[in-house]
Amino acid sequence: MIFILLFTVFFGYLLFRQYTGSGKLPPGPLALPIIGNIPQLAYYIWREKGIVPAFDLFRKKYGNVFTLWVGPFPHVSICDYNTNQEVFVKNGNRYKNRLLPPIFDHLSEGHGLVFSNGEIWAEMRRFTLLTLRNMGVGRDVMEEKIMEELDARCEDLNLQAVDGITIVNTSELFNVTVGSIINSMLVGKRFDEHNMHEFNRLQQLVHDSGEVFTPFDLTTPVWILKYFFPKRYRLVMDSMLAVNEYVAREAKQRFEDLKNGLYELDRENPNDFVDAFLAKMEKNEDNPAYSMKSLEFVLADLWSAGQDTTSTTLTSGFNKLVNNPEVIKKVREELLKVTDNGSRPLSLKDKTRTPYFNATLAEIQRCASIGNVSLWKTSEGKTTVNGYELGDGVILTSQLGALHINENVFENPEKFHPERFIENEKLLHQLIPFGIGKRSCIGENLARSELYLVKSLFG
Repeated sequence: MIFILLFTVFFGYLLFRQYTGSGKLPPGPLALPIIGNIPQLAYYIWREKGIVPAFDLFRKKYGNVFTLWVGPFPHVSICDYNTNQEVFVKNGNRYKNRLLPPIFDHLSEGHGLVFSNGEIWAEMRRFTLLTLRNMGVGRDVMEEKIMEELDARCEDLNLQAVDGITIVNTSELFNVTVGSIINSMLVGKRFDEHNMHEFNRLQQLVHDSGEVFTPFDLTTPVWILKYFFPKRYRLVMDSMLAVNEYVAREAKQRFEDLKNGLYELDRENPNDFVDAFLAKMEKNEDNPAYSMKSLEFVLADLWSAGQDTTSTTLTSGFNKLVNNPEVIKKVREELLKVTDNGSRPLSLKDKTRTPYFNATLAEIQRCASIGNVSLWKTSEGKTTVNGYELGDGVILTSQLGALHINENVFENPEKFHPERFIENEKLLHQLIPFGIGKRSCIGENLARSELYLVKSLFG
């Protein structure tokens, strides 16, 4: 009886909150009690054959800023560049915090880069950006590491040739190439025939973890999962911990070796990200941001966020080029001219001399649009978005996928047409594949370097 009473009160509160608050929000489809717009979302994703065209449909009907209710919670979706710039860049401090899935917040305890907020997140972002810069990301040092990996990968392909013919699984090739570059940066080890099983194991763990999660796990309070669905709780926790522990195993072993005098740390010139973190940890023993738990989550975030998105973009780009041979021809002509008929490898310094190749990479990223929806953020204090006055704690998100297929910005968006970025250079500013604002992709410079150099060889 008490349970029924509590449920009735809670249900009534949600109804009251939904219908009294909706008038202050941007327009959107009619939301049902408790479940919100989930049925409409599922239907339109099925009908339009994808989440991006579904959101684009809502944009066309309700405008560039609209509201969707995911369950009993409203989410303000922003689909145009100017509003995204106004909200997440000019007023970025108000929207730097993410709405964290309870289970991730419970597991990380505020550590990491992707699913964290507050001082530890801010410190880790500063440290990671500085460390990547010191390691040469975007400069000659990182370019050399990328090219070394490409040379080694090409050599592997040559060894696999039979009668001068090599059959290549492009998705696997790009996965290993990007994974090896990231692993080399993080722990100083690339993947080759001697340790390829480690890469395969990690890929399997990441895949299995992704298969485990459901919207129920991501939205349900932890105490409900833990006490009412204990098997489900344990399964979700174990899948996340397995990925984190496997990514961090090298760092943990190095930390133990360092304590036991079996590893010598070059504090002035660290070999990789882990060395840089351990050196910083020695100087900041009392700072909770610099702990092995923090390092574990940062490594997992850098690996997960950097590996899959870049390799998927490369694979998508390869497929686009195969289906558009006229683009391949123009790219090759430009690259051969810049590299003296292929007598030297392409360099990041050549970017200013490869306008068509740059435009092709931009078009690949627009079409791939890997980060279709940026992770949800919450507002701090009352704010105004596109003329709508929003209260404290409102959930907002940037609909990048819908932005990239907006026919008012990108004419004939369904067409693969690199020339659009040459004909109108302003379009480059409206392409935001790495997110926008203070929570944009921390590895953007590394990803751009990889796309430019790797795609020039395998594209």
